[in-house]
Amino acid sequence: MGSKLPKLEEGLGEADRISQMPDEVLTRILSFLDDTVLAVQTMVLSARWKNLWKSVSCIRLGDDDHESDDHFMALADHVVSLHDLTDILKFDLTYVNDGIRGDVLAADYTCIRKWICTIVQHNVAELRLNLSNFDGTQDPFLFPECLFMSTTLVDLKVDSDIISFSNCPIEGCFPRLKALYVSVDESEQDSPSSLENLFRCCPVLEQLTILGTFSESNITISAPELKTLRMDCSFCDSNTFSINAPKLENFGLLDNSSVPNTYHFENGRSPIKVKLTLHNDNDDFDADRATALFAQISNVEDLSLSLKGHTASCLPEFVKLSRLVLVLHGFNYWEFLIECLRRCPNLKHLIVELKDNKWRSTDDGLEWEFFNPLECPACLVSHLQTISIKGFKGQQDEMDVAKFLLKNGVVLNTTIIHTVSEGLLPLKEKLLGELLKYVGGSKSRVILVD
Repeated sequence: MGSKLPKLEEGLGEADRISQMPDEVLTRILSFLDDTVLAVQTMVLSARWKNLWKSVSCIRLGDDDHESDDHFMALADHVVSLHDLTDILKFDLTYVNDGIRGDVLAADYTCIRKWICTIVQHNVAELRLNLSNFDGTQDPFLFPECLFMSTTLVDLKVDSDIISFSNCPIEGCFPRLKALYVSVDESEQDSPSSLENLFRCCPVLEQLTILGTFSESNITISAPELKTLRMDCSFCDSNTFSINAPKLENFGLLDNSSVPNTYHFENGRSPIKVKLTLHNDNDDFDADRATALFAQISNVEDLSLSLKGHTASCLPEFVKLSRLVLVLHGFNYWEFLIECLRRCPNLKHLIVELKDNKWRSTDDGLEWEFFNPLECPACLVSHLQTISIKGFKGQQDEMDVAKFLLKNGVVLNTTIIHTVSEGLLPLKEKLLGELLKYVGGSKSRVILVD
């Protein structure tokens, strides 16, 4: 019995440490909770805790795990309206109308606008809004004007099928906004023209992420300070995107559309780092559009490429390219790899990810072959320093490719093979020994990684 007392005293000591923390530290801890409602519940602990939650710098409110929608709205209003005079640096709200609040939706909109005005008065810097309405009968949700004019907001994320930017001022809005994430649906509430106004009116915007559903639209993205642009156009068909961003450095695009989109860089300057995922299985695909897109990024230095339904013929020569991540899909993709290397004469770092390479055998009629090219790509004998191959199973065609790269990599110093245990044909020790036989004059290190 006595031997347990020190542990008990130690536990009391830990509790006492918490009570000795200053209020500023405790409110900062409460600000990290996933749901601010949990912070409110700490008011029952003691008189000291009664008002601590009113000073949290981050408010997160979601309509899950509440007795009813009315209970959530009342509780959220309580949290926002009773906050003290300290700043609310981050506000994160999830609101979903599953179709049963149609008669009070307008009142809900009014409450949310009031909350936004309150956090603007509290110098909000980061705002996350996830608003959904499955009723589909109400007018769109419009931001209050005070949000557009906020001089403290630097990060805005909007994921919604009810928000419209049609009331966005033509000029003077979001004077300090640097990061914008917007997910919109043209078929629901918004239109490309209102989005254009939004993009054009962010004078210091540096990061922009767009997820949308558009069709047969002309959309201009104009942002003089934009450095990073990410676009997900998986559900966009036959659009023309004009990008006017003279300081753009990073560009990411996912386009799985059934009808191709067109992309124009109006300033004529190629981004430095580009990630393209273009998957199209349509036999009528217009290869000219892909060729035009690649021509505009031909001066890229770091390229990540995942193509389906395209051939290497759409690729230009990437004279400045130093690092290439190549995700290979489909049947017999080794010709595509060699052709890519030919078009990257100064490549230094190559990462190859093998996709769709299920176990194959001659019995299945799926044996793939690699044929040594008559002429070795220039980068392999002059610049290529590191190679990484992911998804390696040790199948004959993969072994042949690895041997070709090792044998001809004159300045190659490191080769990393990421193996896939399932279906790996030879033992790894045997595999490593086989590959080391083909290391060229560079004496590259060969590393096997699970």
